[in-house]
Amino acid sequence: MNNPLQIKASDSPDSPELVDIEKPEQGLELHVGSNVFRNTNGVVKLQGKEQLVLETQPDPLVLILTMDLYDEQGTRVGHIRRNALSAHSAGRFTIDVKTGDEATQDETPSVTVADRTTGNTVFEACLLQRRKIRITAGNFFTHKGELVTVSPHYCRIGTGLTLFGNVAESRGNAGAIG
Repeated sequence: MNNPLQIKASDSPDSPELVDIEKPEQGLELHVGSNVFRNTNGVVKLQGKEQLVLETQPDPLVLILTMDLYDEQGTRVGHIRRNALSAHSAGRFTIDVKTGDEATQDETPSVTVADRTTGNTVFEACLLQRRKIRITAGNFFTHKGELVTVSPHYCRIGTGLTLFGNVAESRGNAGAIG
């Protein structure tokens, strides 16, 4: 997002000078399929539990993922902490992190998690702009063992909830699905 400046008169009542005060940055905008969660803190709650966190780092420009991975019974089978797989997760999952160079814009920062046993992409996200993140693919389970599927068009949890085209204002909190 652009970072507009607020204008405030200086402390001295006699001074005609204006002082620029930088407006605080807004939260992250998360695009989950065709759904948009505006002004989030980067956390995504699935079925009431915080399951993944997305952050950005400015130099080098990188997208950072923290995520719990579950199986179809709701048993935790993996954990990613700031783009690093925990020791017991490394045998089953791989993580690919691409950094970007703001000067050249050659590479879009992204994070991709794959399951070694199936070869499928479990989670994929990329940084669209400085404060906008798109979750482009998802095929993982919630803590309740329900399958989460993210495509460019929708986000689905199990067989009961499908979101497409929704826009939600998070007001600095987590984006909540389900």
